[in-house]
Amino acid sequence: VALERGPGCARWVHPHEGAIARAIVPGAIGNRKILVYNDRITGMYAIDARDGAPVWHATVDDEPVPWYSGTPLVTKDVVFLPVASLEVGLAANPLYGCCITSGGLAAFDIRTGRKLWYLPTIEAVAQVTGSHWFFVQKHGPSGAAVWGAPSYDARRHRIYFGTGQNFSHPTTDTSDALFAVDAATGKVVWTRQFTANAAYTAACNIKALNHPNCPEPTGPDVDFGAPTMLLRTRAGRELLIGGQKSADVHAVDPDTGARVWTRNLGRGGIIGGVHWGMAANEALGALFVPISDKEVVGFPAPGTPAPGLYALDLATGAVRWRNSRASRCPGEECVYGLSAGIVATNDVVIAGSIDGYLEVFHAGTGRRLWTHDAWRSYTAVNGVETVGGAFDAHGPMVADDLLVVTAGYGYVGRQRPGNAMLVFRVKPGTGAAR
Repeated sequence: VALERGPGCARWVHPHEGAIARAIVPGAIGNRKILVYNDRITGMYAIDARDGAPVWHATVDDEPVPWYSGTPLVTKDVVFLPVASLEVGLAANPLYGCCITSGGLAAFDIRTGRKLWYLPTIEAVAQVTGSHWFFVQKHGPSGAAVWGAPSYDARRHRIYFGTGQNFSHPTTDTSDALFAVDAATGKVVWTRQFTANAAYTAACNIKALNHPNCPEPTGPDVDFGAPTMLLRTRAGRELLIGGQKSADVHAVDPDTGARVWTRNLGRGGIIGGVHWGMAANEALGALFVPISDKEVVGFPAPGTPAPGLYALDLATGAVRWRNSRASRCPGEECVYGLSAGIVATNDVVIAGSIDGYLEVFHAGTGRRLWTHDAWRSYTAVNGVETVGGAFDAHGPMVADDLLVVTAGYGYVGRQRPGNAMLVFRVKPGTGAAR
């Protein structure tokens, strides 16, 4: 849907049957402006930004059950598509022979949608490793899905991205890892693993039933789910930043993958830790990290939760400040934590919480400057009954003097659902929003 900025009226609607995943990103084919988005199941689409007309549709046929969960990365001539696998969920069926697929990264010509190359995160072909119930075969290695958007290094002409855990044994050294890849060829330049021997699927969510597709030994589910970030310190050093659901943030040398620093900020867990995305202010030399640390019922979460917004010194990883608070009420849907992606401007950081508050923080000190409670009903411009809810997944977007955000993500964690897209405008001369 394309909306007029001022009144919110619909300019055009592009019909799509299916689940649209992650962000919509702009690009260009010559003078023609396009938008690129994913359907989780059916692949990647390009449409005309002016009227929503279809341009092309692309899929990855290198994997039998790809899951297009990560946001594409659009450059001038190429679109890079992260690829996960439906097997992480299919494994919940005990009759499914888990698992044979891997994650990957694909490159497509922006003009036509033609695939240029595909890189699987696991080169070895899965083999039969055993069976359960005598007739259901087990396979491995598998997994190492790519859940988050990659980042592009124009100077080195490289793509960087992170991976998730293996789905089955034997495990590989490419799971829970950072990758550097040649953007022209898809050849791996380097990889660095941060959590070894971790195998996990949705079957482990029902481990109390001794599910045969939950790999043993079972590793933690601590993906690199958030996009990687290529940043420059105030001293001019380039760093590649990756955040894990373990609540660990890592800085590595983009040339070699060598670790520069690691900082742990909480206990982590299967829905964060660092879940959807971080932000940075290079002029301040600051990296801003949202930590969820929400516990999922039925899963052990050792350690003390430490949810909140953290500012780290980009050069050293030292904590400059932390802003946290109590949950709004004892109920599970009321638990405070920052899971959604965040955004930083010159002066502030903007974050939405699981318990429904949209907040603006001073970038230098972490002081809370403004709060909006989205657990309420709204009068919508299109007349539909509208309520807010949890802020999760998609973070806020800043455009000129506008702040745009969706409220009501109830997909995981028993959070409060809703259907509100909220648009705020900064009051001229005041610094306040309305």
